[in-house]
Amino acid sequence: MITFFIGDSLTLGCGDETGLGWPGRLASAMMHGGQDLTWYNLGVRANTTAKIRERWQEEVTRRFLPGQNTRLVFSFGVADISNDVPAKSSFDNAEAILSKAKELGPTLFIGPMPVADPAKTTGIVQLSLGFESVCERLGVPHVPVTGFLRESDAYTAALAANDKVHPAAKGYATLAEYLVQTHAVREFLGLE
Repeated sequence: MITFFIGDSLTLGCGDETGLGWPGRLASAMMHGGQDLTWYNLGVRANTTAKIRERWQEEVTRRFLPGQNTRLVFSFGVADISNDVPAKSSFDNAEAILSKAKELGPTLFIGPMPVADPAKTTGIVQLSLGFESVCERLGVPHVPVTGFLRESDAYTAALAANDKVHPAAKGYATLAEYLVQTHAVREFLGLE
């Protein structure tokens, strides 16, 4: 299986002193589960949905192997809030990205993560709800994470331990542990 994790700095794992982020932890769970896996972290710091829309397909195509079981996992949105991207633009970009991704292989969307700033987190929650609507319309599995992470003392502490946007390692571990417990992620990544 080839799995691509595509998104912004939170996909990249900025702030994680182990270098794994949540994608590395999911890849590890897949390999421990017996998957023959090649995985790529295509997270880029400060990438808004517009920037991801411009770059993702070329980056995936360069690494794509025809005939392989290919999975695409996207997570984005926090950079849009940080850069005051209008919500409609974010939703339009998400629809364009996810529509095209489905043509290459099964696609999953992980909702954006909360930050320590309450006002920005309110915007992230609204963005997540809009992304959920886009995903439902397209038939793309979607895992919202803001509710769980806002209630998580470990995630909140990990944000405070770093730069208040990117959690320290414990925050990424908390997110990954949550994700691997969801039916959508387990089914999508072959962990069932």
